[in-house]
Amino acid sequence: MGNAKLRDVIWDSLGCTEMQTKDIIDTMLSDVALFDKKQHDYGPNNIAKFGITGVLVRSSDKLERLINLETISVDSVQHAPARNESIKDSWQDLSVYGAIARVLMEDNWMCEGETSKKQEVTDEE
Repeated sequence: MGNAKLRDVIWDSLGCTEMQTKDIIDTMLSDVALFDKKQHDYGPNNIAKFGITGVLVRSSDKLERLINLETISVDSVQHAPARNESIKDSWQDLSVYGAIARVLMEDNWMCEGETSKKQEVTDEE
């Protein structure tokens, strides 16, 4: 299923009415894909090791980066582009960190070899 079709299925199934919500769904689907790629490289233990505190530190780092880049572009006549990752990438990381924090708060973050409570309930049905 293509992303546009998936987006429309999600939009319909949630009973959404605002057209802008389709753009938000597209953005979040992109965030999910990014999370999955990065999770493959990092594994779950990097988050499990430091929990919410670790997510807060990573989020703070991204915010400071965004503040710094925005300050540079406001204070400089010439906009200084980000050198190592785009500003959009930093915002996307923050979006994913928000989702990770919510999963942690629901006690559903798994370490290697574990299954989440949600997966166990789904498997039992």
